[in-house]
Amino acid sequence: MSKRRKKNRGNPQRSGDGASGPLRPGQRSAQSAPQTEGSPRILVYALLGVTVFMGLYLHAYAMPQMSYFADGLSMPGARFTGYDAADIAALQTAFESDAEGQLNFLHKTAGIVFPVTVFLSTWATLGLLAHGWWRWIAVAGAAVFAAVDIAENFLIDGILTQDPVDTGAVALSSVMTTLSWILLGTIGVTVIAVVLRDFIQTGRQPRRNPA
Repeated sequence: MSKRRKKNRGNPQRSGDGASGPLRPGQRSAQSAPQTEGSPRILVYALLGVTVFMGLYLHAYAMPQMSYFADGLSMPGARFTGYDAADIAALQTAFESDAEGQLNFLHKTAGIVFPVTVFLSTWATLGLLAHGWWRWIAVAGAAVFAAVDIAENFLIDGILTQDPVDTGAVALSSVMTTLSWILLGTIGVTVIAVVLRDFIQTGRQPRRNPA
């Protein structure tokens, strides 16, 4: 006589406990979703942190330190409203020995790193947290800022060594300085607005209860 197979008792749908079935196309598990959504924000916040640090180091610490070696006169790159040939001549007279070399070194290090990080952080923030064609205009503005700011730094290093000072080069450098500050302010406001909007929208999303 053949033995009958015993039927599974209980809910037949629970017979596969411990083994998860295949996910449907486009379906994500509850555990992988938060990690996938959080990774872009980690990159954005890391770049923004580096950018803020470099900006504070350059304009809140290093530039004021350079003013100490110039009888309290501010550096050309820190003057929002620009400068003229008389301002450059006064700065040349007030500079202590080796001060021009220190400013040149600052321009070639933090003066390059800061605008580059501004461009990268703007690109990451608007590219990952914003939508629409307008975001690429802001990214292009960040690229223009980086190019103008770096070129302005090298131009300032050149006019500080001129005797007599070329008024045309000073006028061009002054316009570039003012333009770079305007671009930096506009980009900063845009990035802050996008980050705040994303933070508010993320906070309003309902949290998923663990299965």
